[in-house]
Amino acid sequence: MAFNLIIPEINNNPKNTKDAVISILAIEWPLSAKKIFYRIKKQYRYSHTYQSVHKALKELAEKSVLKEKNGEYEINISWIKNLQSFTDIVETNYYAQKRLNDISGLNESKHGEDMIMLGFKSLFDAEKYLYYFMKSELFKKRNQTVCYQVRHDWRPLFYLRAEYNYFKRLKKKGHRFYFLSYGRSYLEEISRNFYRMVGINVLKSKESSMSNVLVFSDYFIQIFIPKDVENKIGAMLRKKDILGLLRVLDESSPVKIIMHKDRSLADEMKKQIIKKF
Repeated sequence: MAFNLIIPEINNNPKNTKDAVISILAIEWPLSAKKIFYRIKKQYRYSHTYQSVHKALKELAEKSVLKEKNGEYEINISWIKNLQSFTDIVETNYYAQKRLNDISGLNESKHGEDMIMLGFKSLFDAEKYLYYFMKSELFKKRNQTVCYQVRHDWRPLFYLRAEYNYFKRLKKKGHRFYFLSYGRSYLEEISRNFYRMVGINVLKSKESSMSNVLVFSDYFIQIFIPKDVENKIGAMLRKKDILGLLRVLDESSPVKIIMHKDRSLADEMKKQIIKKF
């Protein structure tokens, strides 16, 4: 994949021969080298020689940016998909870092050598932080085990296609997932089915945990949600009241997150969760 290219803007004057080639083939394909040369010359008032276009085509084909068949060229769709995946990851990492540096809903923060305690104004604020923190960390790594143990799992009810693709990309990086949830409602079974569909190991827990737990890499993270909020979430899920659930998640209530960065503790918690599968 050739990331040394300046990605061309369609209908704008390209900055070099390779960009001009891609701009033409983005609109019409397949084309021979001569046809590409004449279209570039006509559309962009190109002043270089045919040989420079031919050289650019060969280099782009060697780098799998273009495909050549019977003397005609077209853009390699696999290159486009890889480029899209790359830009998605960059966008996620930059956006995640911005969110981590500007945490919305944070009303308390304490730091120790290997521990951070964060207090949030609502469960939604806490979940947003964890979502972007997890994205930021996992896109940097490969072959991690991710364990999640929760009392009620409502998250997939609000997932968009982006979250579906997010899990697919993480699995391509070799990450393995083990999700435990205690809830017995119909909507929580829908959530478990979503995880199964994307290839995540999921199990209905036999016992309710004192806190929600997220473990990956060297992190052991505990999420403490007020008991009355957990009870309201369970009630809304049993009643299939999505709007009521949204109100509960967004209502003002103190949610604390304690993050331990301790490899031995994280590995032990992963073992405890995985052995239940």
